[in-house]
Amino acid sequence: MVTKLVASINGVSRVNINIPERTVNVAYDSRITDAYVIQMTLLKAGYKIVEEPGRLF
Repeated sequence: MVTKLVASINGVSRVNINIPERTVNVAYDSRITDAYVIQMTLLKAGYKIVEEPGRLF
């Protein structure tokens, strides 16, 4: 579900989910989209964003 959701964002080229760690790694073209758009898409879908030092999400 998360993979399809994030991959549907224009500019996203790769989505890797790590279920045991509960993390999502996203590669995207910053000329087309940005981290804010990805975060808002996940928040609107009901997912929680956790910010950690050294990590974007």
